[in-house]
Amino acid sequence: MSSTWRSSRGWEYAGAAAIVVVVTALCLVLRSRLATIDVAMLLLVGVVAAAARYRRGPALLATGLSIAVFDYFFVPPYDTFNVHDTAYFLTFGVMLVVALTMSRLTARIREQAEAAAEREQRTAALYALDRELAAAGDTPALLAAIKTHLARAVPGAVSVLLEEEIHGGDGRPAWPTTGAFDSAAVRVAASWAWELGEPAGWGMPRGGEAEALLAPLSTASGLLGMVVLQPENPEERLSESRRETLLALVGLAAAGLERRQLAERSERARTEVEAERLRTALLSSLSHDLRTPLASIEGAASSLLEKPGALAEDIRRELLESILDESRRMTRLVTNLLDMVRVETGTLAVRKSWQPLEEALGVALLRLEERLSAHPVTTRLPSDLPLVPIDELLVEQVFLNLLENAARYTQPGTPIEISAQSENGYVVVEVADRGPGIPAGQEEAVFERFYRTSGTESADAGGGSGLGLTICRGIVTAHGGKIWMDARPNGGARVRFTLPLVGPPLEAVPAEPVER
Repeated sequence: MSSTWRSSRGWEYAGAAAIVVVVTALCLVLRSRLATIDVAMLLLVGVVAAAARYRRGPALLATGLSIAVFDYFFVPPYDTFNVHDTAYFLTFGVMLVVALTMSRLTARIREQAEAAAEREQRTAALYALDRELAAAGDTPALLAAIKTHLARAVPGAVSVLLEEEIHGGDGRPAWPTTGAFDSAAVRVAASWAWELGEPAGWGMPRGGEAEALLAPLSTASGLLGMVVLQPENPEERLSESRRETLLALVGLAAAGLERRQLAERSERARTEVEAERLRTALLSSLSHDLRTPLASIEGAASSLLEKPGALAEDIRRELLESILDESRRMTRLVTNLLDMVRVETGTLAVRKSWQPLEEALGVALLRLEERLSAHPVTTRLPSDLPLVPIDELLVEQVFLNLLENAARYTQPGTPIEISAQSENGYVVVEVADRGPGIPAGQEEAVFERFYRTSGTESADAGGGSGLGLTICRGIVTAHGGKIWMDARPNGGARVRFTLPLVGPPLEAVPAEPVER
């Protein structure tokens, strides 16, 4: 029994006695105006007050003192414990029975109220821990939440050892030799707890001589680790309610840790599956999409080598142009594949600088001049369009993919329109065509990897890799914008994307000296 417990009990007995003293003093002051039965009732009220405020022991003390002062001060002959009228013994008995009954009832109500309060506190503690475990973004945050809430339940130092930190080379637990484990009793209690899957140590039936509580994080899938709690005062007794709260928190922590580990395993497995699918798709795309340009290059080159002097000049030029076109096609395909890998692996680095959008668009139009020769291209960029914080090479790649898509999926002679405007802190860019449009319900699917529409390509366009729009979305998203596609009212499709006007601070341009 601790000194704190003894002190609280002593104050309760003193308080019960003080209540009886106050009621007795009041009755002595009013003795000339009160009947004996009135005095008895007032003393009973004092007993009920003591029983309602304190535990059963102090209530019984108040009962005995009330009967004694009633006999001594208010039953003739006064100031003595002698009783001449035996009828008062019935009064004493009634007072005793009523006082005991009231003290028992009030004590039971008090205990039930305390139990309800403890259950409420336990429920609140479990709810708070469960909420923080659900919000924890990773294992370190989860372990920090566990330590915080266990330390609130029982003040002391809390540490959590995960399963991989405990197992030694021979498969048996290898406990640290510092901190709580510098005591042999703690190491023995930890081994018991780990072997039996039950808590041991301070406050527990097994290993109670240890100055730390060892609680295994046990789940249906096995032991995930060990909670080590060093109380601030090892001499203090661990109450039943606090032990139940502590073990409930440990059980909830084990369940939360298991969920986190399962989620991490699932995420790793999903990432591996996605990586494998990407590798397979990239290899498939390489083997399929490179076969055609390689065959064309091989055929043209072999013709030039086998008949170097027999070919007319126009045929030689046509073969050389075919080699050049197919080489450029392979370059675009390989570039798209490499960009796709950067987008999927999260290594796409954006180096923003304030640039006029016309420059990235102009370079893209220049590179696709031959490809777009069969399409009238119209650009509408207002003169007051602000500078945009972009990675010029990446945004140029966006324009290249969008314009190449527009040329591939529209018939020769149909126009391609490019426009941009500033809206609400963004620059909104639009690339529109007058081709067959986009099938209803496929507005989002077109941005998936290797998506291709069927039967909509122009006769001379050649198949694409199905990566262009996916790469565009990755680049635009990395800039902090959005990209989407929809159908135009009078036929055709349009792709719009936004670029936020938020970037590095503009560098001041030094003013040129004025000649005089």
